[in-house]
Parts: sequence; structure tokens; C-alpha cells
Amino acid sequence: MGLRRRLYEGGLLRESEAPVPVLSVGNLTLGGTGKTPAVAWALERLLGAGRRPAVVSRGYGGASEAVTVVGDGRGSVLPCPPAADEAVMLARRFPQTPLLTGRDRPAAARRAAKEFGAELVLLDDGFQHLALWRNLDLVLLRGECPFGNGRVFPAGALREPRGALRRADVVLMTGDVDFGGLRQAERRREVEAAAPRAQIFAGFLVPEVLLDGGGNAVGRPADLAGAAVVAVSGIARPEGFSDALSRLGAVVRRHHAHPDHAAYTPAAAERLLASLHETGADLIVTTEKDAVKLAPLLPGGPLRVLRVGFQIDRGDALAARLLEAASGGVR
Repeated sequence: MGLRRRLYEGGLLRESEAPVPVLSVGNLTLGGTGKTPAVAWALERLLGAGRRPAVVSRGYGGASEAVTVVGDGRGSVLPCPPAADEAVMLARRFPQTPLLTGRDRPAAARRAAKEFGAELVLLDDGFQHLALWRNLDLVLLRGECPFGNGRVFPAGALREPRGALRRADVVLMTGDVDFGGLRQAERRREVEAAAPRAQIFAGFLVPEVLLDGGGNAVGRPADLAGAAVVAVSGIARPEGFSDALSRLGAVVRRHHAHPDHAAYTPAAAERLLASLHETGADLIVTTEKDAVKLAPLLPGGPLRVLRVGFQIDRGDALAARLLEAASGGVR
């Protein structure tokens, strides 16, 4: 990764440019920072300001390497599979926003602008995708452990050395972000040293609404208080999901924790229903990302979906920075 970055910095490898501004939301570590909710947070602010964004992503876990229109911005959305879970989740949540996936993200960005009239592109998980020039790089780090053990995968959680943060324009520190404590003050100084030109913000995930399997709002997260539940998740940090349910007052009788982007089968659905019966639980509760794969396997079942969103300190300032970049502001 370091060599590849130097090749781009030295001009031996060249970036492609999209015909519209590009804003990237990405990670330095292997997941678990809240990247997809951060993309949703950014989309809400851009749409609220009257902008016409499109989302472009690699489409991890999707069946096709080619540029694929997951959501056309007019309400038509591909199922998962064949499309990637996070892409389908975002396309369903924002049906007015075109969402394209594919290995060739410069081509997807050009298509979003030409075919769908997007006036800017939000590049999902784009920090390591150096082939596409962007107006802004927003990078998420976990507040309590921003660099993991300091080593690059597979020896650690880093996707590339921490020096790559020199490219970041904005850093959003998530999770345990109480910078009043000495430990967190030390963590922030580490990030400031690694990302000397970046604005640094802090945020944490909060439960927003309870959905049914079809994505319809059916209640508040607080409605889970006292409910016995079977949890199921296929995310980078499954313990974070069960902890969130416990904080809401739910009694987690069993947690089916799967690898990130896990595919679900009818047999997996049968195991969930068996757990519901064996534990005497009231509901099966899952994440919004998992629901796009699970809901078709549990039609009419006792499935609830917990949607989470970001609460960001100085969120107005971060939104203003995004809108400046969306207007063509250069780095």
C-alpha cells in the first residue's frame, strides 16, 4: 500500500477525474467504525441541502465485478443477492439517490453523472481507492483504539500504515469519544499527529428507529425494553450490536454472530426460529444491513430491525465542510 501510494504521489500512476465533485468516506482499519451510517448521515445532509448525489461503492460481497446499478434513483432497487448488502441497504433507505457498484469506480462515477444526472458522487469506502481523484477524504477511526495494534493486516487491523492519514481532510472519531479523559486526549493527539491537516470531529452511534422486515417504521428503539430477543448480526463488531440491545433494555437470550457480510440460507433462518422457540424469546432482532438478506427468509416472521445513526459533535460544521466540497471546493 505504501509503494502504491508513492507511485500515485510521484505521478507514475495517474488518478482519474470524475466530471462532478467526489467526496470519499472511508476507513484506515478493517471495519467496525460505523462507515455505512456515516455515509447515510452525509447523504441526509446533502439531500437536505437540495443536492443531487449518487453513491458509488466497490460493492463488497456482490455477485458482479462490472458496474451495476443497484438503485436507479427512481425507486427500483436490486435484491441482495446478487447486489451487495450495504449497497442494497442504502439504496432502499434513499430511493431517490442512484447507487452504483463495481470494481471500476471511476467508470461508475462517470456513469452516475452522465446517465443519472448526479451533481456529485459520494464514494463509499474509498480511502484506499487512489485511482479516483476526490475533493474530500473523510476517514473514520474508532476513538478508543484508532490504530489497533499499529500493524497492517494480517498482523493487525490497519489497511495501510498510519502515515496514510496525511491524505485525510476530515477525521471522524467514533465510539468512545469522550475527549475529556486523559486516555482519550492522548488518542486525539495521536490522530492529530498522523493527520496534521485534517479537521477532527467526534461522534457516536445512537438507535434511531425500529423497523419491520420490509423497512417500515413500527416503533421506537425504547420499545425493546424488557423484550426477550434473539439477536443476529453479520457485521465487523457483533458485540457492539448485542451491547446496544442490552443498553436499550432488551434481554438477549441468544446471539447468532456471523462474519461480516455473511450470506444467509433457509437453514440459517430455521436455526433462528428454533432459537426463538428454545429460548422463549419474543422477537428476532437484526441490523439494517443484515435485514436485506434475512427478511426474505422470514416472511411475516417476528423480525425487527434496529436502525442506527450518528450523533456528531459540531455536526453543522462537518455538514458545511461536506457541502463546500460538494460545490467543487478543492483540497
